[in-house]
Amino acid sequence: MPEVCLKWIQDFSKRRIVSGFLKDKDIGAKRLASMPDRFTNTINNADGSIVCRPTVINNYQQEMPDLEAWFTQWFDFIFHKEVSVKDKKGEVSAKKVCRLLQPIQRAKYPAVTEAEEAMSLPLQMLALGIFDAVLVHIMNSCAASAPGGAINWHQLKVKLCDALVVNKQRSVIRILAEQPTYCNADVVFLQECAGSFIEAFKQDETLSSKFWLLAPKVVDHVRDQNSLLLVSKSKLDDASMAEEVSISGTVAGDVPVADGDFCAFSVPLVVEGEEESQKVVLASFHGDTAGLASTPVVGAVRKLAADLGLPVVMGLDANTHAHEDPKGATKYVKSFLADLEEGPEPLAHSWEGEDTTKWHTTFNARTFLQPQLNKAVRFEERHTSKLTDNHPKDWILFSGSVFDVAEAAVKDNTGKYSFTDGIDFPTLTFPSDHALVSTTLRVRRKREE
Repeated sequence: MPEVCLKWIQDFSKRRIVSGFLKDKDIGAKRLASMPDRFTNTINNADGSIVCRPTVINNYQQEMPDLEAWFTQWFDFIFHKEVSVKDKKGEVSAKKVCRLLQPIQRAKYPAVTEAEEAMSLPLQMLALGIFDAVLVHIMNSCAASAPGGAINWHQLKVKLCDALVVNKQRSVIRILAEQPTYCNADVVFLQECAGSFIEAFKQDETLSSKFWLLAPKVVDHVRDQNSLLLVSKSKLDDASMAEEVSISGTVAGDVPVADGDFCAFSVPLVVEGEEESQKVVLASFHGDTAGLASTPVVGAVRKLAADLGLPVVMGLDANTHAHEDPKGATKYVKSFLADLEEGPEPLAHSWEGEDTTKWHTTFNARTFLQPQLNKAVRFEERHTSKLTDNHPKDWILFSGSVFDVAEAAVKDNTGKYSFTDGIDFPTLTFPSDHALVSTTLRVRRKREE
């Protein structure tokens, strides 16, 4: 496209790679590098295989010792590699990687000009190529001049990716299966699960013998991120007794809820000491990054349960934030707490005390090896930066009229039923960027008439 060629000749080719490109806030605001990265970074084929773009920031396995070697691999991947992917309906089609990109809409990203919107597809390709080339150059240059001699950065990357990507599902399964608190739980609420997790669950004898896996009929085939439920076989005789329930039609269309984010079932649970089972709505939900969908979705679950005459137990990544945004761009934790108490059938939570800083379930920050450089945090500033993800995001909610907290929420960011303050996670042994949260609820005994 001539306009993009001019953009390269007259603009991008004249910039310094760090100050003029990596640190350019407009590139981040326009999503010129991060948008194409989203679609091409790691691609899940319909047959379960995974392919990665030749770049520093993913699990690409082939070495890239110089720009020439990188470009040959990158060009072939983008323009010649064919992948088989599912669309939103789950239908499989074969496409070249370059055909996966989506236009950047000015209505959603107002920093984009009309001219840039018109040429957004080839412009994204140019920005992505520059971004990948710059990182390969930086990594090879730094590795060659490292104190004490050259290092092989690729080997370090492979080690990280083995722990956080290749073996991620196995690590999750291992933690759930080996820790007594988790493998003996009545219900496990899961969010952002890939299809590979479901397969790993089926193959693990410990978990599959203890739990029924309940998945929504409508799943996310594109992002491959789904909310699920594990229900103990000691509390539910057969998975067929669980009935999926929906909040479709009760949440406004502009509430950011994607396919796979929500999973809910009406489940008859065996209650110790009671002759009859207790029917409960169990719901698992993954909220949007800003947390703005959490209150509408929780409200819809409350209404659904009230209409059914059933209590609720809900595990969710609400993405609630520790600090109030004056513009209301993110969901403030104390505002969310107030929302839980409004209206009929209020929901309680399992956190103890009133100091919400003790409820933080995330601690991580973006490095400079990712495409949204405007969100990067220096290592020494990660404990103080507003850009660090350090928030009270994860909740277990329940109908306070039916349940009491027998044991308050416990956080775990080690996989060993313990929480270490101040450490960045995920780690090589703990694969999630959210802490595990567990609690024990007790059903209130029915009063004798």
